[in-house]
Amino acid sequence: MFEESARWYDALYSFKDYARESGEIISMLKQVHCKASTVLDVACGTAEHDKYLAEEYSVDGLDINADIASTKNPHGEYFCADMTDFTLAKTYDIVLCLFSSIGYVKKIDSLIEAFRCFGRHLNTDGIIVVEPWFTPDEWNPDCHVHLLTAETSEGKICRMNISEQEGSLAVVNFHYLVGTSAGVKHFTERHDSKDNGECFDLF
Repeated sequence: MFEESARWYDALYSFKDYARESGEIISMLKQVHCKASTVLDVACGTAEHDKYLAEEYSVDGLDINADIASTKNPHGEYFCADMTDFTLAKTYDIVLCLFSSIGYVKKIDSLIEAFRCFGRHLNTDGIIVVEPWFTPDEWNPDCHVHLLTAETSEGKICRMNISEQEGSLAVVNFHYLVGTSAGVKHFTERHDSKDNGECFDLF
């Protein structure tokens, strides 16, 4: 899932202040669980938060594509798995799920299974911290074009989209244009909360 865009992710989100966000997370965690020492970052993405969290905690990560993440925090273990169905041989003081990644569980049954997985991997007195999806007031579907561009030693990328809504479901169709020495390529990704069968309204 999202394999094609993964290698460009950090470049596209270079504006995001992971150091500041991680500092705020650490400050909050120290207030609510001052004795915590271990963290599992679920849906860790490319593990940019983990680089900073690892300065205070022993951090492991889990993602459906953890190849890039495993290079960011060499002292941690990274597991390739779905957040709704995983079993690790370890438990943690804190389970994190950041950057609205919880939205990708899609169905209410899957959401329940995800939290059951989180709970099974907690130590006694452990806590779960989840950064939620957008609220109705925060999600504003419109016809404005959103654009991100980035350049690396590999090439250049442009990502464009508009914010859409289907019923009460948030939908983002990303269009990527990537130029490298091999040529120019276009591909798309649909990000939404919809699945076949009974759906969970993230709102």
